[in-house]
Amino acid sequence: MISLPVDAGLRLAAVQPDDAEELFALVEANRAHLRRWLPWLDQNRVPAATRRFIDFARQEAEAGKGLHCAIFEQTLIVGLCGYNRIDGVNRSAQIGYWLAADAQGRGIASRCVAALVSYGFAKRDLHRQVIACAEGNTASAAVAERCGFRFEGVARDAEWLYDHFVSHRIYARLRTDA
Repeated sequence: MISLPVDAGLRLAAVQPDDAEELFALVEANRAHLRRWLPWLDQNRVPAATRRFIDFARQEAEAGKGLHCAIFEQTLIVGLCGYNRIDGVNRSAQIGYWLAADAQGRGIASRCVAALVSYGFAKRDLHRQVIACAEGNTASAAVAERCGFRFEGVARDAEWLYDHFVSHRIYARLRTDA
């Protein structure tokens, strides 16, 4: 199991079956907050759906195609951060993250993304890491910018979000970036 220390009291750990109840309760408590930007909430209405996600995440990690980590602040899960997709052939990965409403505004996402990026370059031999965030999601764009990602452009109508398409702002960071 992968566990990455971020800083004092903050760590990333690959999601495990034992996390299912706490993770489902966190999603349930933050459903309205998360719905603005995340398209998967309607598929996660019961604890069994969270258990299925964790099983999928573990299979993806074992296959080297993804890495989904719980963000632990002390002993509590406050969100997720990880690689939604890893392309081993091209040594690239797409980063995704979300936080509970009461965990925002304290730099947690930026610190976790920075730790994940360092891990990806040092331990996974990645060359390119990408963050795609919906236009209008200024908090997510700010995380990308604080972590040294460069804006590359807009992918128009990249994601169906319940009843409409949203375009994505694409940010990337290369191993060779200063």
